[in-house]
Amino acid sequence: MKTLYEILEVSENASKEIIEKAYKVLAKKYHPDLQPEEQKANAEKIMKQINEAYNVLIDETKRKAYDEALKQKREEQMKQNPSYYNSNYQNTQETSYNNYQNANAQNTQYQNMQQEMQKRQEEISRKMQNDLRQQYEQKYQQAYEGYLKSLGYKIKYKWTWKNYRDFFITIAIIILICAFLWIFPPTNKLIINFYESNSIIKTTVQIIGKILQGIWNAICSIFTKSGNP
Repeated sequence: MKTLYEILEVSENASKEIIEKAYKVLAKKYHPDLQPEEQKANAEKIMKQINEAYNVLIDETKRKAYDEALKQKREEQMKQNPSYYNSNYQNTQETSYNNYQNANAQNTQYQNMQQEMQKRQEEISRKMQNDLRQQYEQKYQQAYEGYLKSLGYKIKYKWTWKNYRDFFITIAIIILICAFLWIFPPTNKLIINFYESNSIIKTTVQIIGKILQGIWNAICSIFTKSGNP
């Protein structure tokens, strides 16, 4: 029959902290609600033994009385079969120590998982706070601008490097798309047909072309005059 120490998988010299830690690990491992339906009955039986062992070993008075009774029982067994008792006792101690090491490792892994989850929760909380702060700042800016507009002020926004960058990227993308549509034969044919059949578009394009040509000629003439002494 197992001793209470063997049930909790700790050594007989274990402190109250170790017993407490071992009990928590075993309670999580054998809790009936966490077991499959076919194993719940066996888990309840094991859990009952774990609780009984814990209630005795965690209480100093009960543990002392149990240790004395266990000592007397072993002395009687030793008198009856000394060689078997010594071998069995040594194996039991080694098994208890190994089980404690495994339980301690599982508890350490559980603590690491808790710390990792806490870090992730803190990161999510910081991100949410930053998002909320940006939203409040944006709403405050909009309300302030609305108030100035109601007083008759005109608001001018100063372009930043990001605005210029986004603008030139947009223009470049539009130029690339137009170039692709012009080079691609099917779309090229559609564009030419649309241009030839629509007099308004055709006139508008011609006017824009003449304006650009006039600007280009003016620029060229300025550089030509500045180049001649």
